[in-house]
Amino acid sequence: MEMSLIQHLLPHTTTSQSHKTSKEEFVSNLHGSSILEIVALSAVIPAFVLLRQVAAHIYETVSEDKRADSSNCAEELKSQEGNYVGELTADFILVVLPTLGCLTVFSEHVYGITVYTYLMLLTAIVYLNWQQPLTSYVQSNALASTYQTSCLSCYRFVMMLVTCVTILAVDFNVFPRRFAKAETYGTGMMDLGVGSFVVANALVSRQARNLAPRKHGGVVRNVSPHLILGFMRLALTKGVDYQVHVGEYGVHWNFYFTLAAVSLLTSLIHIPTYYCGLLGVVVLTVYQALLLFGWNKYLLSSDRGPGLVSLNKEGFFSIFGYWGLHLLSVQFGQYLCFTTGRFLKKFFPNLEKGAASQKWWAAVEILLLDIILWMLGILFHQFVENVSRRMCNVAYVMFVLAQNFQVIGLFSLADLVTKRKLLLQEVFDKNLLLTFLLANVLTGLVNLSMNTVNAPVPVSLLVLLLYMAILVLATSSLKALNLRLKFW
Repeated sequence: MEMSLIQHLLPHTTTSQSHKTSKEEFVSNLHGSSILEIVALSAVIPAFVLLRQVAAHIYETVSEDKRADSSNCAEELKSQEGNYVGELTADFILVVLPTLGCLTVFSEHVYGITVYTYLMLLTAIVYLNWQQPLTSYVQSNALASTYQTSCLSCYRFVMMLVTCVTILAVDFNVFPRRFAKAETYGTGMMDLGVGSFVVANALVSRQARNLAPRKHGGVVRNVSPHLILGFMRLALTKGVDYQVHVGEYGVHWNFYFTLAAVSLLTSLIHIPTYYCGLLGVVVLTVYQALLLFGWNKYLLSSDRGPGLVSLNKEGFFSIFGYWGLHLLSVQFGQYLCFTTGRFLKKFFPNLEKGAASQKWWAAVEILLLDIILWMLGILFHQFVENVSRRMCNVAYVMFVLAQNFQVIGLFSLADLVTKRKLLLQEVFDKNLLLTFLLANVLTGLVNLSMNTVNAPVPVSLLVLLLYMAILVLATSSLKALNLRLKFW
């Protein structure tokens, strides 16, 4: 569990030793959930977004004539202001609340919720197609690159939404322990966090877009933000002797150092994009072989030597796994997200051309890739080594890629129906980093003001609801003021 920055600012006297110990035990010795449950969660949360998109599209289609007949400019401006608040409220109710529910009180019913949500979604799509034929809509969208960018934007929004919910929810008993990070081997929902950040960054990287590296300050610009945050966290944590789950990354290492290390390797060892996949396979193969020959026992043991590497062995050696994950994601991002429909055309050269055909076959390619990744992940999990985020082994890499491309594939199919972008999605996109940092600050404030571990369910849900409402209100205010945090 990533500590918030505010938590690290506390004096040591504000947290008793017993409370510190209970916090550490609360996130320790966990074993994760089943892969099937992760598949269901990865399907239902994007479905909430898709259902809201289709509903908004239907509403706009129905009310289009009324807006066209409006001649009063003052009333139209007032209506636009009201629509901003109304849309944001609807996004919160139809996307944020169901996501929070599935990750907490309704977690035992996630399979049923998934089925019912997709039935509602299919019904809405049929109604939308009846109002506006699907073929005419798809043909009206010409650029495949814009289409893929839209899918990636939706995917990044869902990733950040789940991250913001879970970083605080995990501190409460209402959040199932099986969704939290596994101690050694396992597939908890939160195990996807750091891997998903690596994938999301790689898919939209300059390499994936076939852009040349920056000529000036490329390495510094890529690495410095993560290093600054990493050293801030380390200094504040050590300064106040705050509780740290050492088995997660090590004594000094943290999430930001992992991202910085991946950025550093990528910047220093820059190779053509079409070789990234091959290099990623080589790196992961060698790393997995070393794990099987004894590194796994070393990394999972509680023994630590006096050296800096030994003290941070989990964080240091897992870099190779995350770098391999990054390289594969760059290859997939370039091939699937920015050159659509190319793979299937090699086997079916007579495929229909045009925007509609490109969209359809691109979505099919992504979903086929996702099926292959899930199969590889299960095979590695069963016959090579169980999934382990702590070591970032090959099974974990396949697990993360499969889960992320499942979400991207769902949005690829949905883009054939509607390109409606949610206001809440635009709010998060405007300040993605600031949203994450603000969520960490709010998480720290909550942990400072109450004993989250023993909070009753109604109190936990109320706090989580207020937390998400404040987060959305703050970030939406920044968008309304057209403010954006970009310091590198």
